[in-house]
Amino acid sequence: MAPEPFYHDHDLERWPPDQAFKQMPDETRSLFQIERDRIIFSYAFRRLQSKTQVFQSGDYDFYRTRLTHSIEVAKIGRSIVDRLNLLATERDESLTPTVDPDLVEAACLAHDLGHPPFGHIGERTLNECMARHGGFEGNAQTLRILTELIFDRPDGTQGMQPSRALLDSVLKYKKTFSERTKIDANGETEFPRNHFVYDTQKGIIEWVHLDGEYPKRKSLECQIMDWSDDTA
Repeated sequence: MAPEPFYHDHDLERWPPDQAFKQMPDETRSLFQIERDRIIFSYAFRRLQSKTQVFQSGDYDFYRTRLTHSIEVAKIGRSIVDRLNLLATERDESLTPTVDPDLVEAACLAHDLGHPPFGHIGERTLNECMARHGGFEGNAQTLRILTELIFDRPDGTQGMQPSRALLDSVLKYKKTFSERTKIDANGETEFPRNHFVYDTQKGIIEWVHLDGEYPKRKSLECQIMDWSDDTA
């Protein structure tokens, strides 16, 4: 009996759902390989080379940028997937590899697309400036780039038409800016400092989770991406 596939048709559906996905008729790459390549060859990914992450002052002036960091995260992510899949097949030879390494690599390459220079300090400063206009959050901005900004096509197609699986792999947070905004005991508005998506992205979150229930845990691919990020 063949094992149950890890990814289903609904994982491969693309956002926005009302736009046809254009693909070369002789395409040999898998869907997740196409998504990885679309990220690598995008302007949004190349712009990460100008966003410093860590600067080691001294004789060599060696920079670590968001670009070099993302490449490292992607490599670590693929290594984790390879190890997990190997452990699964060693435990049961009838099993096939489950987690797709190209999907995880795409998520790792994309995870910092929306983050500004100067690390989390820059992110918090932008959020403070934009608090009364819907806030700013690096992960929410990554989602916006993938779904709206990464490509500018004359036919009006938005974003890179990411799959549901890819969006679920980069969605670290599910609540919107408004849902995380509170009123304190003195009647003052407390805006969230981080860990939210934009209010305009609520429809995307609902589309990613078909049953309307937002899981408390991140998807397995998102967890691997997060572990890889912390390691790098």
